[in-house]
Amino acid sequence: MCGRYVLFKQIQSIDEFLNAVDSGKYRAPGKQGEFEFRPNYNVAPTNIMPVAYTNEDGKRILEPMHWGFMGWKPKEGDRPFLPINTRDDKVMKSRMWTKPFLHKRCIVPANGFYEWTGSKGNKTPHFIYPKNGEFMGFAGIYSDLAPENSGAGMSYSIITTEPNKVMENIHDRMPVILHPSEFDDWLDPGNDDPNYLKDFLKPYPDDGIGEHIVSKAVGKVQNNEPGLIEKAELF
Repeated sequence: MCGRYVLFKQIQSIDEFLNAVDSGKYRAPGKQGEFEFRPNYNVAPTNIMPVAYTNEDGKRILEPMHWGFMGWKPKEGDRPFLPINTRDDKVMKSRMWTKPFLHKRCIVPANGFYEWTGSKGNKTPHFIYPKNGEFMGFAGIYSDLAPENSGAGMSYSIITTEPNKVMENIHDRMPVILHPSEFDDWLDPGNDDPNYLKDFLKPYPDDGIGEHIVSKAVGKVQNNEPGLIEKAELF
């Protein structure tokens, strides 16, 4: 499960990390745009966030997408099914995931993510962050559909896998984190061999991430400030 993450670096830094070109939909100083990107220390489902994919012209684009994958348009009056995560062991076993996995892959930039331990009503939040560098690139899939009220034209889901040594005492799943050296092959629409692609879906090296306990304030999506990622003082 990956239900909350963090992205607070500027669009220009995100573009550089992903070697992507901004779609032009984000407002920049002195320019117009549909979306204003602000540092987000508590990214939650339904948020519109920057995601990189390769468009029909072969360009790597940073696009505002709705977090919650829309695989099909719901019937009138029905509530849409909008999963935020896709299990690595389900990508080739469900019609919902197979085509996107083979043809519509993306990278979700993050500066870290949250996960919880403990029992219901007394959960402890942990912040997981990259030890080397400022960013993580989550493997994801995207759709050309999104809820009409979201304002975005596309949506995405983050792929999860088994935990590494750092995560195994926190949760039984973790997001698939790609190495920058894997970005080109992951985003290449020409790569459609499922066995080749499934090799990307593995736990991140143990020494690549760190974690610490943070304030329970992160549990409320309304809270969104830099202090959320700081190590909590325990008494």
